[in-house]
Amino acid sequence: MPVAGGMRARSTANKILRKLSAVSVAAAPVRAWRWSGLLLFVLMPILLVSGYYLLLVSDRYVSAAQLIVKDNSNSQGMSSSLGFLIPGMGGDSQDAFLVVNYIQSLDMALFLDDELGLSEYYKSDSYDVFSRLPADASQEDYLEYYRAHIGVGFDEVTGIISIEMQAFEPAFAKQLVETVIRKSEDFVNALSNQLADKQVSFVRSELELAQGKLRASKQEILDFQNRNQVVSPEELTKGISAIIHGLETKLAELRAKLTAAETYLHAGSSQVISLRAEIDSLEQQIDAERVRLVGVSDENGEERLNSLNAHFQNMQLDLQFAMDAYQASLTALETARMEASGKLKHLMVISQPSVAEDAEYPHKLYNLVSLAIILLLLFGIGKMLVASIRDHRV
Repeated sequence: MPVAGGMRARSTANKILRKLSAVSVAAAPVRAWRWSGLLLFVLMPILLVSGYYLLLVSDRYVSAAQLIVKDNSNSQGMSSSLGFLIPGMGGDSQDAFLVVNYIQSLDMALFLDDELGLSEYYKSDSYDVFSRLPADASQEDYLEYYRAHIGVGFDEVTGIISIEMQAFEPAFAKQLVETVIRKSEDFVNALSNQLADKQVSFVRSELELAQGKLRASKQEILDFQNRNQVVSPEELTKGISAIIHGLETKLAELRAKLTAAETYLHAGSSQVISLRAEIDSLEQQIDAERVRLVGVSDENGEERLNSLNAHFQNMQLDLQFAMDAYQASLTALETARMEASGKLKHLMVISQPSVAEDAEYPHKLYNLVSLAIILLLLFGIGKMLVASIRDHRV
């Protein structure tokens, strides 16, 4: 019995050893697949990207500058030191946003291409194929590439515009920023001058209209004076009135003398006849002067002097109105010029374009670490999916 028990124990031990050997033989391919999968899907891409970053990639350098848009009115309303310490108080957000959009526009990209040959620079085969612009790139591709290699931001609190331009050489990056600043300054000046010119031109047109009315009024008075051969009907009316008054005074004196003479002289005496003749002459003269003043001459159809005076006064009122309108237009023009001058915009450089000493892009270590994490996550997800499929098959 002891011998039989020992034989059964050895038989059982041999069976267990054979099963363990079979399990280990089956697990060996699984472990080998795991390591080959890790090598293929994780390590190989990281090695390839690392080789590209170390051997092929073209470094990109960044030049940066800071700008601010200011106008004359804001700069006059505060001291220069305060304006620089608190630039946001003098900046106009709308103008700054216009500058930001203009820097990112196709017009700026095309200008840089004409000025510096930027598209050919981006397409140069001196740089790696993954970093440069394709040789057959369209205008839209060029604009997208240009926007991807610039950075433009606006701080609404301080009013500062920040510009960053990427290039494969530090000097060219600085040249890019300087050219962009110069063109943006021209854009701001043209925009503000256009608005100011429109405002001033409108006021100037009103001034020319008022000046034309003033000249017409003066010419109308001159034609009136030449046609009626009178400089001022009002002065002439005053003079005739004074003459009539003097004649009537003298007529009253003569009538008094005639009355006194008739008391002691005969009606046919020479003195009485002389006084009556003078009185008749004065009465005729007074009638003639009154005709000049308010009458109409049948011979030449002259207009009444009082009508002439009324017409002349109306023309003088028109002349005075035209003069006042002209003076108001002159004042408005000077005011518009001052306001336009105060609204002129200026693009001021706060921080000059810099020359980079170290490459900013690409971020090699950051990109490699990010790639490793992403690949490990994808590999782990893939393993979980495969294990889940196998479990469902079993």
